[in-house]
Amino acid sequence: MKRVLLILLTLALTALACGEQTAAVTPAPLDAPAAVGEVVPKGGRILSIDVTDPADGDYDAALRAALSAGAQAVGLSVFWDDIETAPGEYQPNPNFLEIANAYYPARRTAIDLVLNPIDTNQLRTPADLRDRPFDDPEVIARFNKLLDYVFAQIPDLELVSLSIGNEIDAYLGTDADKWAQYQAFFEAASAHARELRPGLVVGTKGMFDGITGESAAYFQAINAHSDAVLATYYPLNADFTVRDPSVVTDDFAALAAAYPGKPIYLLEAGYPSSPDCDSSEEKQAQFVHEVFRAWDAHADQIIVISFTWLNDIPPASVNELESYYGFSNRGFAAYLGTLGLRAYDGTDKAAFIQLKDEAKARGW
Repeated sequence: MKRVLLILLTLALTALACGEQTAAVTPAPLDAPAAVGEVVPKGGRILSIDVTDPADGDYDAALRAALSAGAQAVGLSVFWDDIETAPGEYQPNPNFLEIANAYYPARRTAIDLVLNPIDTNQLRTPADLRDRPFDDPEVIARFNKLLDYVFAQIPDLELVSLSIGNEIDAYLGTDADKWAQYQAFFEAASAHARELRPGLVVGTKGMFDGITGESAAYFQAINAHSDAVLATYYPLNADFTVRDPSVVTDDFAALAAAYPGKPIYLLEAGYPSSPDCDSSEEKQAQFVHEVFRAWDAHADQIIVISFTWLNDIPPASVNELESYYGFSNRGFAAYLGTLGLRAYDGTDKAAFIQLKDEAKARGW
């Protein structure tokens, strides 16, 4: 339950710009890891920030703030049923893919693209396919045609990765049949995506607790067919209170140990600042520090970290997400509403100042 509905809430109103192509973002080769505590130069690692709109709606200014802090990429999440509005018909409104293709290359910004047949606990397949299993030949064929359309919309967009699905373990649960069906779907879809853009890193995003916990065996099987382990990371208790930032060190070590030698992309990493989550701005800043410290220790393997989000989101957006996910309580609302590194009015929290310092120390 940890992904914003649309990262680019007002991008359709932003003036489209054309310019130089985005410089390629190339992952670092796998080397020996550094010891925890060392500050390791950024090398080929990629720093990403999910840029959400501030109160004044100035996405351009928000993106500039993220880039000035060292970000090289931002997240873009789109949904199958928002694009394929009728069988074989693609009429997204607005067309965020087309907009992104015109907007980001001029700003030398790459994209972590998430194309969702599953979004956490929500099925996002077209209505006429919702009663079919994922390994149904028609489902696979239709998704591959969707991929054809998607890549035709973004010829100039530099992609850090493509995730086919977001936090899929929340929807698939522990149903072995559903996992087997989704794995067959993913194998076919990821192979087609690589044909369309050779060299693209393709995977499917899971929650840290699922990848290292009750869904670990399912993820091991599906990640045998991925180019990297794609994960989200929010160190929370079941009631949405925060765990101590110090847990990051052991959590990163556990994830790396589960996939020795395989690249890891943490495509969401966040920590709320609300007292209702037993947190504070100081603890959020400490989380940022611990993330960079643990990242340095696994710089050979953890290639990408994307911080969620740049700005807090307003109560109306929190309410929308609660309705979307069908889940509502005080802790969940506080978690959603204070994940930003900056306040909704665009003022820096301690966490954003910390991120800028950590990034600068490593050469971002």
